[in-house]
Amino acid sequence: MFWNGSGAITVALQTPPQWSWLPALILGALIGAYAGAHVALAKGNRAIKRIFEALTILVGIKLILDGIAII
Repeated sequence: MFWNGSGAITVALQTPPQWSWLPALILGALIGAYAGAHVALAKGNRAIKRIFEALTILVGIKLILDGIAII
């Protein structure tokens, strides 16, 4: 909560917040925290690391493809 809050304050000081996004962000954070805790307890830390790696790679590929589409 501390790091998310400090990040939110930093961003809010630089640009006006999109308040309409707040409910979706809070809901996503709660669902993600619950799902992550459930997977960690059921499958262990190794599964969490693999899921995080896969998501990071997918997001990286998406960003690269979006960058290529702009060019």
